Amino acid sequence: MKRGTNLKLTLMLRITLLAVAIGVLASAGLIWRTTTRLQAEAVRNADLVSRLITDQMSRQLSGLELNIGKPDLARFAEFSEVTRLCVQYFDLEGTLSANSCQQAPPPQAEAEAPAWFRELIRYTLNRRIDRGAESATDSGESPGVKVGRRVLWYQPYGVGLDVGRAPGLKMGEVLIRVDADRESAAVWNEITRLLMWAVLALLAFNVLIYFSISRALRPAAAVLDGLGKLERGDLDARLPAFELIEFDRIGSVFNAMAGNLKQKTREQQRLAQMLLTVQEGERRRLARELHDEFGQSLASISAEAACVVNEAGRSPPQPDALRASGQTVLRTVSGMMESLHGILRQLRPVGLDEYGLIAGLDKLVRMWDAQARGRCSYRLEVSGDFADVPDDIAINLYRIVQECLTNAAKHSGATTVDVQLERRTASDDIRLRVSDDGVVRGPDLPTPRGKSGGFGLIGVKERVIALGGRVQLSAREPQGLAVDIVVPWQLTDGGTPA
Repeated sequence: MKRGTNLKLTLMLRITLLAVAIGVLASAGLIWRTTTRLQAEAVRNADLVSRLITDQMSRQLSGLELNIGKPDLARFAEFSEVTRLCVQYFDLEGTLSANSCQQAPPPQAEAEAPAWFRELIRYTLNRRIDRGAESATDSGESPGVKVGRRVLWYQPYGVGLDVGRAPGLKMGEVLIRVDADRESAAVWNEITRLLMWAVLALLAFNVLIYFSISRALRPAAAVLDGLGKLERGDLDARLPAFELIEFDRIGSVFNAMAGNLKQKTREQQRLAQMLLTVQEGERRRLARELHDEFGQSLASISAEAACVVNEAGRSPPQPDALRASGQTVLRTVSGMMESLHGILRQLRPVGLDEYGLIAGLDKLVRMWDAQARGRCSYRLEVSGDFADVPDDIAINLYRIVQECLTNAAKHSGATTVDVQLERRTASDDIRLRVSDDGVVRGPDLPTPRGKSGGFGLIGVKERVIALGGRVQLSAREPQGLAVDIVVPWQLTDGGTPA
């Protein structure tokens, strides 16, 4: 049997997955924001530092003497610690001659980021920052991303005057190097702190959800307890009113279902008692019929047979006495045959197997019409082909019509009784309607018409339910009762609707 999922655990799992997705997006946003800031700072500081170093280097050149040294980057050491941007100067031969980060100690306050995260930051920075066309060689330094700018001397050679900063003489190249490892550590620490607080918030939120849902689902235990009582046969089980409207609706439906089930059970018990009563009544009636009719008839036949034997032993025998005894035997046997046919008609409709449902109903309706002697008119109307109607449906429909006609004749005082039978091929079912113009005191099971000695209309209803159909009783205008019945055409092997 397939086991269901726990609602609380399912919601907590989904919320956790949502929080993980939000954490991933937040981390990606933080990385993107950091690389965007570093890109802007690297480009802006490269332009600024290149101008400062150009002015510094230009002041080292004077007159006819070309003495190109290296710039003093001591002033940029503190700048490198704050911004994590290193200033590097390469001479005309491409050799690193000055570096503001040479004396910077490795950061100890920040935990080192994992290798995969450092590679991610480095890759992102490489995608975001353009190194330029004249980047210098890495020269063995720790890996980073560099933005290069040329350092030009704008004073013309041999002339002590500034003549417009053009053309310029290249004296070297300055690069602003982004320390990817240090930035990775900083971003990693920030993401770690963010995720730590997110995990704490998620745990608190899940605990809150767990206890909130547990409190909200407390009525489910009462519902399960009520269902368990119904399963054990306690039809008086009822659910209380709940605060949540969803559970309150479930409780209302449960209580209505339990009430209907109790009513149906009582009806079935009453019907079972009626069946036993009817069965015992039929047995008593058959015993009485056999005793009164067949017993007396057989005794009469035995007596007449003894008379025949005695008369035959005389010499000579009297023909008139033998003839009288034979005629008495014939009358007795004829009466026994009529009684036997009556009993057989009650047990099984004569001709239903040989001639079919329609012929049997026609004979039944004509018999009731003849017995009424004009006091009531009985009519039968058939629509559709019933040649292949299943035997179980045929006998039950016959009994239903028989009971309805008996009910109308005995308890309504009707003057007209109509029986309408229709086979509906579109819906593959049979519709039966028995209506009369008799006295009705109620719309459902009117009294005294529901107080018949046999099944009555309750038996009709149970037969229809057994066939998988439905029955509706309604009062007619100005008076009368209509019994509308719909049953399926086919039944399964178990006797239920196909």
